[in-house]
Amino acid sequence: TAGTLGVRHVLSIIGLPERGKPFIAARLSKYLSFFHGAEVKLFNLNDYCKHGPAESDENAEDLLKGLKRFMGMHSSTAARNLDMASRVHGASHSSSPVEPSPLAAAAHAEAQAHELLIDEKDRRRKNVDSGKVAIIYATESFSAFSHKWAGTSKERRRWAADTLAKDKELGAKLIFIEVIVDRSDIMHANLKAKQRSTAREADATSNDCEHLSDETIRTFNTRVQQYQRMYVTMQDDGSEDDLSYIQLINYGQKVVTNRMHGYLRMRIAQFLTVIHPTPHSIYLTRHGQSEYNVLGKIGGNPPLTPAGEEYSRRLGEWVPQNMWRQNGSLVKCRLWTSSLQRTILTAANIPHPMVQIRSQERANHYDLCAADAGDDDELYHMWEQ
Repeated sequence: TAGTLGVRHVLSIIGLPERGKPFIAARLSKYLSFFHGAEVKLFNLNDYCKHGPAESDENAEDLLKGLKRFMGMHSSTAARNLDMASRVHGASHSSSPVEPSPLAAAAHAEAQAHELLIDEKDRRRKNVDSGKVAIIYATESFSAFSHKWAGTSKERRRWAADTLAKDKELGAKLIFIEVIVDRSDIMHANLKAKQRSTAREADATSNDCEHLSDETIRTFNTRVQQYQRMYVTMQDDGSEDDLSYIQLINYGQKVVTNRMHGYLRMRIAQFLTVIHPTPHSIYLTRHGQSEYNVLGKIGGNPPLTPAGEEYSRRLGEWVPQNMWRQNGSLVKCRLWTSSLQRTILTAANIPHPMVQIRSQERANHYDLCAADAGDDDELYHMWEQ
């Protein structure tokens, strides 16, 4: 995507224990990889504490070498795009009347791609490189606290920033993501999620992890207080204004950004505003039977049949009883439809406020253009062509 071409980022996720940092690292990795085509690798600090104390220079150098290996690897996205360009170029400029064998054509394309990728700083390479992102986090915050890459103090953050800034060959930009949670309900939800994960690994029943004992909460509070005495949050006194960072407060309740200019950086900040550690239920339903369903046609914007209207009525009765109340309490629900009348009519009997969404056509589940309102056989024939 535009804005991420050839750019290298190192994201350091910091904060107090049990704030969901590994969860955020995993979700952010999937988001950047799937939606922005970036190559992402997770670096767990606990895997880089093999040389004596966590704060040892050997451990810091070990992780730095891992970053360099990852950042220095050929981009699979770039190689794939250049390989395709080489194949097209070779085919269009071939003067030989004899069609080369598949093995010979593949070898020729690979040789051309390799020639273009010799210089890692070649602009032609960067123009097809979707960027690389390394995400540093810790699954066990206490054991990795003093690691030089942990970002748990001003001195460690400054060391990490200077180390990356001095390495011009690496060319990576550092961003700190600080997770701040001061709401007890979110922290307890994180603890329950951790208990559920532990219970799954031990094949325990799910009921064992839905209740937090007083002992569990006391132990958690004691550990956090010990960590908090040593931990230094990102400073807003001007001493760290030259660093790029995001403060995620209560999972999107408030987001503070500093020096977050650029396409990918803003997409990261935007994604973090909607991330949440607690499970959310999503209910999906097909629209009620439409007139085109009866005729065997796809697409168009037909109304519902009497059978579809009956389904809409029953759906309107089912939703309040089964979705609005969970464990005896009212919960917030949001209703989404496309702009097509068959989906709007299906949801018409569900009590809800009306909110008009701009660019609502993105929610439409068909965009068949000229094939709209064609029958199945016509549509399949067009797809085959």
